Amino acid sequence: MLSGPAGTGKSRACLEKLHFVAMKYPRMRGLIIRKTRESLSEAALVTFEEKVLPAGSSIAEGPRRNYRQVYHYPNGSEIVVGGLDKPGKIMSTEYDMIYVQEATELELADWLALTTRLRNGVMPYQQLIADCNPDAPTHWLWLRGQRGVLALLHSRHEDNPTLWQGGAWTEAGRIYLARLDQLGVLNPETGEREGTEYARLRHGQWVQATGQIYRGVWADGPADGNVTEDAEYIPDAGAVVWAVDDGYVGAIDPTTGTYTGDSHPRVILYWQERLDGRLCLFDEFYAIEMQDDAQLAAALARPYPAPSYAVVDKSAASLKGRMHMAGIYTRNGPASVEESIKAMRRAIGADANDYRRVLVHPRCKHFRSEMLSYRRDPNGAIVKQFDHGPDAARYYLWSQRMTV
Repeated sequence: MLSGPAGTGKSRACLEKLHFVAMKYPRMRGLIIRKTRESLSEAALVTFEEKVLPAGSSIAEGPRRNYRQVYHYPNGSEIVVGGLDKPGKIMSTEYDMIYVQEATELELADWLALTTRLRNGVMPYQQLIADCNPDAPTHWLWLRGQRGVLALLHSRHEDNPTLWQGGAWTEAGRIYLARLDQLGVLNPETGEREGTEYARLRHGQWVQATGQIYRGVWADGPADGNVTEDAEYIPDAGAVVWAVDDGYVGAIDPTTGTYTGDSHPRVILYWQERLDGRLCLFDEFYAIEMQDDAQLAAALARPYPAPSYAVVDKSAASLKGRMHMAGIYTRNGPASVEESIKAMRRAIGADANDYRRVLVHPRCKHFRSEMLSYRRDPNGAIVKQFDHGPDAARYYLWSQRMTV
């Protein structure tokens, strides 16, 4: 699935691929689908007929777009058009490739039903492809991407040659980005534009509609953000430190593979304090219904050095006692939640030179998901959900406050 801001060419790329395989594999069957059939006529089908198909192509001959049911290719291939509001015939046949436009409109059941239609067998592989603008980080598509069961590819405005050419914005690109910038509301304190639609449609970020605590500083996005494989553990490049938030009960949501909102897992985050000054979160260990001594033993058994110390939830007296018995020196987390949130915001954001000191490895999927879901309610109170990894990180980065 291609996910990114508005105007990056996501739909065009998917339609180009569908057209390519229809030309390459005679008698293949493809499907262009959206939640409603009506929404395709003035979106995907316009792009397909006016930008993907060659001018004057016989493939576009036949009914007008709003009445179109199928595109016929000279080699016997077909691309069917339909909507999930009128599944009828489209869900009773088989395909080699299915393209879903604006996949965030679908329910998980819709998506899974479409995968059962991929069995035509003409192409050497069958594939479901899709595009979308980002939604909330609790959306099932984002969570499937974090689990690795969906290849979530990020697109950027620089990918669209009508907006970006030769290393610079085109005139059309400057006009379009200025239009997207108007979606944001200027924050007088930071001088930066903010807002849910601005974050999603201008920068391609999966953000909560309201109250995301680390909005504006945390960047999980496609480039130049906090999440990078550069955060991988490097032997002899600096000390390993644990950040720990205690917990025990909880459950995994089987449809998303992530912890439910009312879960309280015990979290161990593995940090490396690099000699160059960077703080790199390179692994995580979330567990529920696991005794503390068993989790500590399993955490120490991972192929990393034992921690030089651990920063731990100040109220977790029993856990700290277990850690001391295992030879792990502990430091307490902060007394003030709000002050430590401020310290963490300062630490994870980019400085004036766009340099980020705090890096996170992509494998830390639970932590990344929580960073986008951790929020305040409309009254400004912190919602005690999806806070376990962010709390552990907050303890650690607060402990580094004299140097961040």
